[in-house]
Amino acid sequence: MRLFIAEKPDLAKAIGASLDGTQKKGDGYFIKGNDVVTWAFGHILELYKPEDYDESLRRWDFAALPIKIDEFKYKPIEGSKKQLKIICALINSDKITQIINCGDADEEGQILIDEILNYSRTDKKIYRLMLQDLTEKGIRAQLKNIRPNSDFKGLSECGFSRAQADWLVGINLTRAYTKIAQEKGYNDVLSVGRVQTPILGLIVNRDVEHENHKASFYYTISAAVSTQGLTVPMRYKSDEKIIDESFANAIGAKVQNKNGLITKATHETRNEFPPLPYNLLLLQADCSKKFGYKPDKTLQITQSLREKHKAITYNRSDCQYLPENLFEQCSEILNYVGQNLPSLAQLTNGADPGIKSSAFNDKNITAHYAIIPTATKVTNLSLEEQNVYELIAKRFTAIFYPPQEFIQTDLEATVDGEKFIASAKKVIKQGYKTVFDKDEADDEIKPEEEVAMDLTALEQGREAICKEVKISKQQTKPKPYYTMATLLKDLTAVSKYVKDERIKKLLQEKDKDKKGENGGIGTPATRSEHIKKLFDRGFVAEKGKNIVSTELGRNFFALAPQILTKPDMTALWFEEQKEIISGRRGREEFLQGINQIIAEEISKIKFNGVDVTKLMSNAPKCPKCGSLLVRHENKGKKGAFWWGCSNYKNCDLGFLADNKGKPVLQNTPKPQPKSAIKCPKCGKGILISYKNKSKKDGKPYTWFGCSEYKNGCNFKCFADSRGNPKF
Repeated sequence: MRLFIAEKPDLAKAIGASLDGTQKKGDGYFIKGNDVVTWAFGHILELYKPEDYDESLRRWDFAALPIKIDEFKYKPIEGSKKQLKIICALINSDKITQIINCGDADEEGQILIDEILNYSRTDKKIYRLMLQDLTEKGIRAQLKNIRPNSDFKGLSECGFSRAQADWLVGINLTRAYTKIAQEKGYNDVLSVGRVQTPILGLIVNRDVEHENHKASFYYTISAAVSTQGLTVPMRYKSDEKIIDESFANAIGAKVQNKNGLITKATHETRNEFPPLPYNLLLLQADCSKKFGYKPDKTLQITQSLREKHKAITYNRSDCQYLPENLFEQCSEILNYVGQNLPSLAQLTNGADPGIKSSAFNDKNITAHYAIIPTATKVTNLSLEEQNVYELIAKRFTAIFYPPQEFIQTDLEATVDGEKFIASAKKVIKQGYKTVFDKDEADDEIKPEEEVAMDLTALEQGREAICKEVKISKQQTKPKPYYTMATLLKDLTAVSKYVKDERIKKLLQEKDKDKKGENGGIGTPATRSEHIKKLFDRGFVAEKGKNIVSTELGRNFFALAPQILTKPDMTALWFEEQKEIISGRRGREEFLQGINQIIAEEISKIKFNGVDVTKLMSNAPKCPKCGSLLVRHENKGKKGAFWWGCSNYKNCDLGFLADNKGKPVLQNTPKPQPKSAIKCPKCGKGILISYKNKSKKDGKPYTWFGCSEYKNGCNFKCFADSRGNPKF
């Protein structure tokens, strides 16, 4: 029997529908004829944590760095143990003679199933089913082209090498920076990563550029030009900004109330086609603009729509195109959208399923296709789920509408040798724009010279009079702060900020086959995690709709390793990983180089130290004496923390509660001792009980000490069998 291991349950279902025979359901799998189909839920294994290799590594210790791993190991993710056990039992079953890796047709999909196969330690024959087209016809075609899994060893080694290198970089450098800073009183984690830190760099650099912008002035010239019974607002045509006020005034005086001619009047009928369906990045950007959802929030909602409600296709897609043979199912999908969202029923009924959009293009499909609704009845959506589902549904519905048809008019008037221009659109048919609300339909930025008038009657060669000339003084504006939408868009094309031509070309080469990506960092699925971490660490914050770096974020970025503050490492890894895929370089050689880079960075930190002075400016202070507060872990209570004054010998602050890594700055009185017995030695203090464990046998015991120990009283005694002081 053959065993098909799919990356996700819906892929397993699609494969099963393409196999011959009667289907029998099992626990975590099903049998179809002479084949068995099972599935993962994305990654169901994760890399060991440092303490899984060595318990002593649970404690963050600079002296233990760098952490090197001779052989990376994987363990089940919590919640996936049952399914992993089922898959491994099937792999090792005597009935199974062939195993087929059905991960997605990309690097991540390859290693996701290879992780399971490696974990099972099987020595059976393994094959690979590469699926781009998930329709029954497409899967049946690919079932005839199953290849040995060994043909994709380079792809697998490349995926494993990048994941393991990211682990080494993140674990080692985060611990190194954090511990060296904590030794100087800094209490939080300084998180470092190959993708996360360059994202912080983009935000910091944009903020600095915005704030350091030096405004300059320029002048614009506008005029009301009368011709053929219309008065048209037009702008002076200039190749460069006018910075000389006297020049602008001279032009104004020259053309004021002068006769001229319409030297250009073109009227061209044009079509504007509907936008392609969503990929994850564009969906996250629109959800941020319309609803204020952060990328991780949108990802969470789409995960629920896909897994809980089966309402949409794969939600982590980086693709905006659809397989051509999916076109036949779209009429049914539109019917379900109308049922699921009665508010869209009129739009779905008005759609024409016979329109085949350019979105249907097999050549542009990556490992996945665009995010669209499924032919599924959906009920009980939350408000957030409904918001996101409606965006996806509208974008899908729009591709079955004709383009918007309009007449584009471009106008030029010449007055005494000086040229003025204007343009306008006259809509003939709304087409797909009827699907969207006005604010959605008019989201694009219009040209400055576009006017809201019908200019289609104007003719070239007709007389024009220049009236009401206006000179306006304008101030240059800084590049705007990032919003979530503009940040996400920039992450797809960070190469445009890279000055090193070699690095820029490598980043662009990495994305040459990806529509919508041009030298980016991260993936649509992981970018939201990196951005969330920057928020969680306090490195970035929201300022209205803008995303800005905090003082902490800027100060840390100034300290971060130079090799990680730019996207260069991603480019250099890509160069090496091409050789891994081709087999010219091994994973071990690549990781050896990564270990060397890490060791060099840690040596620099050890030798040069880390100047955390600026970081400390944000550190919480004691509300009583102004000294730094220090965060402590309550041993014996996993995950419980409290704060105390670093000047505890001279300050009686007491204990401050912890709220997500921040102290609750209200002085909490020190707990009164249960014993009200005065100290028999000094007579001033009262006895406080403490619990310890014996170093000899590990048994617990109680002892008492005087509350005046800070003032020199060293009285101590053990407790008796009833827990009272034993004098």
